[in-house]
Amino acid sequence: MAERPVYRPYALLAFAAAVCVGTPLGIWLLASHYAGARAVGLPWVVLHAHVQILGFFGTLIVGIAPHLLARFTGRPLPSRGAPAGALLLAGALLLRVAGTGATAALPLLAAGGLEAAVFTAFTVRVWRTLDPPALARLRHHLTVASGWLALATLGELAQRVLALVHGTAGPTPGALHELHALALFGGVLGWVLGVLLRAGPMFVAGWAPSPALSAALPWLLGIGALLAAGGEGGRGLVARVGELIVLASAAAVVVGAGAFRRVEGLLPLAGRSGDERRLFTLAGACLLAATAGAVVNVAAAAAGTGVPLLPDAVRHLLTIGMLGGVVLAMSFRLLPVLEGRPLPWPSLRGVALLALGGAVIARTAEVLVPLRVPGIGAVITLSGFLAWAAFACVAASLVRLATSRSLPAE
Repeated sequence: MAERPVYRPYALLAFAAAVCVGTPLGIWLLASHYAGARAVGLPWVVLHAHVQILGFFGTLIVGIAPHLLARFTGRPLPSRGAPAGALLLAGALLLRVAGTGATAALPLLAAGGLEAAVFTAFTVRVWRTLDPPALARLRHHLTVASGWLALATLGELAQRVLALVHGTAGPTPGALHELHALALFGGVLGWVLGVLLRAGPMFVAGWAPSPALSAALPWLLGIGALLAAGGEGGRGLVARVGELIVLASAAAVVVGAGAFRRVEGLLPLAGRSGDERRLFTLAGACLLAATAGAVVNVAAAAAGTGVPLLPDAVRHLLTIGMLGGVVLAMSFRLLPVLEGRPLPWPSLRGVALLALGGAVIARTAEVLVPLRVPGIGAVITLSGFLAWAAFACVAASLVRLATSRSLPAE
């Protein structure tokens, strides 16, 4: 029997935020740099990062968590009506877009308050729900990850309140960049890895994460996130070391658990498609590539130089490639389970795989810009449209499932 779709309003909001706000802003940003489009103001750059990290990944985490926690604890899914958190986050998104467009402080302050309330309450709920002694390690991991999301939103709220009291312009883009680093490295990545430690068998036969590394992971991510956020404004050697700690720890967990290992003699998992497995493999490959890039960034920063555009490429290998790949794979895998019906268009899994793979390659090509490769600007700009197409494949499937009463068998 299908579970009540508690996740659905959050998922609809998250993918609407990515497809209608976050990714289009990213395309505009790329076009302004590489295709001669009108320049993007810093407030819109900040909005792009915020919507993708907290409006998309963060909202999706809050929505899917009740289903995952119910499975982890063996307890029934909470029976509630329309989740209030989804309404608050929807209001926050609208206020944030309006406040950015009007350069108004009060809507942004209100948006920050709504988000802080949702993510703080979410952290408390995760801690209270994962109370069986057998889940102590998972409880610690997911509560800490949730806490980073709450801390990032509370930090922004505090800065906006202080700015209002003192009559200043508000948080600087650099300060918000630091908070986004906490939310991304500690919160979003922490949650994704925490879930994969238990749910990795959905994609990988013989998935077996190291107990010692799993126990150390929240600490490593926390240390790395703090360094990445605070090191010389998030752009110096300390910040690069923090990013490397985060990425290397994540890569060690994923590779050590068997992401690229082939296990003979095991039957395939029911309902798992090859495209979902390939999306997961793509995500792992992006994580390894990001880690390699982080090593180069640390070496260059230590030498007092830098590789132009490589830090940005590394960040997007993580967000678009690794996190985006895991989200797409999990979405296609879980939508039929949570809705109790097959995917309306199974072929979109393959489309999403090709689009995401192309987006990762095209986006990473920005490191070739200093070489003045002909047509490289158009290729980089294309990456935004490909990423949009990949996320739109899940969004279309979700909307169809949410609005259709019955679908033909897959």
